[in-house]
Amino acid sequence: GAASAASQTYRLRAEQNWALALAHPMAFHAIKGGFADSELPEPTDELAASLRPMALHEFGLRTDLDNASVRQQLPDLLRTRWWCFDLDKLQPGDDPRAAMAFACARISFFVRTAAMLGWLPPEQQWLLLQLNAARARDCFASWQDFGEAYVQGRAQWVSTGRADAMGRALSQEELQGWLLNPAHPWSAFAWR
Repeated sequence: GAASAASQTYRLRAEQNWALALAHPMAFHAIKGGFADSELPEPTDELAASLRPMALHEFGLRTDLDNASVRQQLPDLLRTRWWCFDLDKLQPGDDPRAAMAFACARISFFVRTAAMLGWLPPEQQWLLLQLNAARARDCFASWQDFGEAYVQGRAQWVSTGRADAMGRALSQEELQGWLLNPAHPWSAFAWR
């Protein structure tokens, strides 16, 4: 069986793992096994090619920019706008709280992706991930609370034709499976 989270040795500090755990649904889908509790992985050429256009689109940057141009523009863009990505795309009828959970997960994923692609310095990556984690903790009471809002946020995102890497809604059964699986980051790392 899986060892309990308390007895595991982690490569990253608890607050770093917690901040990355927010992104787990997208990270697990886009990157085999996700990126919780891993040093900054060097993406294969194939993985970088799949992540690059997704991330540039999320950040509102042209997909034909070279990496030097992205490294020049992205740090300041994220410093001033990280908190409003996806929240500035609300549709009439979207539940703001659900949108917040969805935005917290996505910005965690895309900040880590940008760091993996060499576009952000490590210290800025961790600062942004910590700010996003603080926002999530302020808005939600538990992984269950966050997860339910995330599932609703994902459903409202895809129901109006907005796209992302997963491209589908998630079920309550999937959420409960994550919350009950001791190996899943949402179960392994305590909310507070």
